[in-house]
Amino acid sequence: MAARPCNVAFCENGAGYGGAVMSLEAMLEKLPPEFRPHIYTGIGSAPYPQLARFGTWRWLPPISLLSQQWLRRQKVPFASSIDNACNVLPTALRYYLAFKRDRIDLVYLNNDASCNLAAAIAARIAGLPTVLHARGFNTDTRGNRWVLGMLQHGMPVSSAVRRELLALGLPAEKCTVIAEGLDLHAFHPRAPDPQLRAELGIGDDEPVITLVGGLVDWKGQDVLLDAAPLILARYPRAHLLLVGGAYGRDASFAATIAARAAEPALHGRVRLLGARDDVAGILALSDIVLHTSTTPEPFGRTFLEGMALGKSVIASNEGGPLDVIADGVDGVLIAPRNPSLLADAVLNLLDHPDVRATLGANAAIKARAYSIERHTAAVCAVLRAVR
Repeated sequence: MAARPCNVAFCENGAGYGGAVMSLEAMLEKLPPEFRPHIYTGIGSAPYPQLARFGTWRWLPPISLLSQQWLRRQKVPFASSIDNACNVLPTALRYYLAFKRDRIDLVYLNNDASCNLAAAIAARIAGLPTVLHARGFNTDTRGNRWVLGMLQHGMPVSSAVRRELLALGLPAEKCTVIAEGLDLHAFHPRAPDPQLRAELGIGDDEPVITLVGGLVDWKGQDVLLDAAPLILARYPRAHLLLVGGAYGRDASFAATIAARAAEPALHGRVRLLGARDDVAGILALSDIVLHTSTTPEPFGRTFLEGMALGKSVIASNEGGPLDVIADGVDGVLIAPRNPSLLADAVLNLLDHPDVRATLGANAAIKARAYSIERHTAAVCAVLRAVR
């Protein structure tokens, strides 16, 4: 008789639908049948229900019986402990009951430790082996240290995240870097789609600089807008494309970016395209792909997508890009938060199409090592080891 598939609880409780969820989706698509996915998310709005195509999907919203913010405003002693008792523990009970109902064998925490504290507590109560795929950074808190201490294994997406996990007490033998992976059938060098170019109103001879990322203040769209006048002064027909919508619970930054992009000084050359399902096609017609995050990215899959399309990429020289990009060989690394440096790097590549072509060709070769198949195989090896 064939062995029953391993029921894995994939728990995702981040702030919104961003790279961590997209990466989880890509992996679930390739998950072998020996693992049966059960996906639990703290957010139930679109597009989270589409995760049900991979297996059981359940919306387990966090329970909030008492506001921690109110407790802190009132200067109530032991606010964190009260929050844990009134909010985290009831949510953990909800996860525990779901794990029992679904006959879960193994718990996989996606993103960072803090957002999955309730699921981790439930796993500990149920006596289930637990892994953390650390697609985000983890601050030094008692809760995070507790989660890391109860793990069977941690899978940071970059060396930067690994260093942080080790500093927080995760043993090195329980820590394996597993970088993000891409569907290289979707992201590969290709000719631009003339219909898409026409749809976007971009002429064949007009340079295209693209930044893909949710409209949150640390993705650096504001840095690009600060650099835009310098770029447009030399290349007035250039198009600066911002791909991505408001992210998380605060849309104020997105509104600010939209207002700035509409200013007459930018001549209508900055385009906010919103969230798109044809990112690969947009990157294919781009000349330069930007990664302008103003805080270190745990990984930053958008720069890798640009590399896989064979584009010259300019990325911030901290966090995840340092693991992948060889500066001047298959991309350009620059100090973040500096519009002047960003403009200089863009202009240098626009001025030298031969350099762009070389960087792009080398980038496409480098990206072949980051397939979603290799990524999924590495994750599955960890799951087999701890189940």
